[in-house]
Amino acid sequence: SVEASRNFTNKLWNASRFVMMNLGGQTPEQLGSPSVETLELADKWVLSRFHQVTQQTRADLDSYGLGEAAKGLYEFIWGDFCDWYIELVKSRLQGSNAESKRSAQQVLAFVLEGILKLLHPFMPHITEEIWHTLTQSSDRVYLALQSYPVPQPSLIDPDLEQQFELLIGTIRTLRNLRAEAEIKPGTKISAVLQSDSDRERQILFAGQSYIQDLARVETLTLTAQVDASDAQFIAGVTGTVQVLIPLTGVVDVEALRAKLQRELNKVEAEMQSLQARLSNENFVSKARPEVVEGARSSLAELEKQAEILRDRLTRL
Repeated sequence: SVEASRNFTNKLWNASRFVMMNLGGQTPEQLGSPSVETLELADKWVLSRFHQVTQQTRADLDSYGLGEAAKGLYEFIWGDFCDWYIELVKSRLQGSNAESKRSAQQVLAFVLEGILKLLHPFMPHITEEIWHTLTQSSDRVYLALQSYPVPQPSLIDPDLEQQFELLIGTIRTLRNLRAEAEIKPGTKISAVLQSDSDRERQILFAGQSYIQDLARVETLTLTAQVDASDAQFIAGVTGTVQVLIPLTGVVDVEALRAKLQRELNKVEAEMQSLQARLSNENFVSKARPEVVEGARSSLAELEKQAEILRDRLTRL
């Protein structure tokens, strides 16, 4: 849709501005290619994703799959690059470790320039504009005449991508649990990650700093077994990893439970009212069809809300 395309264009523009503001005035060429020896876990992941997407995009274009190519680029740029990689490297860009900062800058510059080249056939004008600013190229040099990206199979690591999905899923679950427990965004929390798998615990340990940074976790515990019998937790699951946040001292559990119960009571009262109307044959037969359909839609929405509230109460 036009609205989705506009939102994507804004996302690309804002992400590009952020990257260029954090390159210290240097171009991708001046920064140089990222060195494999200095790459951190997130760098290796985004480079693997970039080369995988480059490979798939070229294959889609060769087979005239323009829609598939556009969809793959959209998901990588919006999701992997903008929503995750940029967030993951912000602390490095602001930190005091010069080598780590430069490595992040190199990867950001390399991937952004590659994205602009991949996108150019689909969005020629805005990619040309951003590319000129990024590379500081003269008006006589055009992105349209640059070579299309070529994937480096040696940097594609499906196993690493799968490992990173576990880290992303864990961060998402922690964020969702924080929202459910109404923990303030600035509040640091403790978290427990339980998995029977040694490999999963190793993956979580390797990405511990990312989890702590993006989910605002002060103390992170990785364990094969957890005893939550003597404490109040809110819990969720990502894959086979159980994610728990101790609530003692973080939120007033009884007050939160009372608030959720009041919300549930209100929703259930509205449900009963609608159910009574829809059970009335006079209403169903005499009211306008759109009114009856509206009541049914409202009831279905209220039932979903009630299910969510009951689930939240059960998990407190």
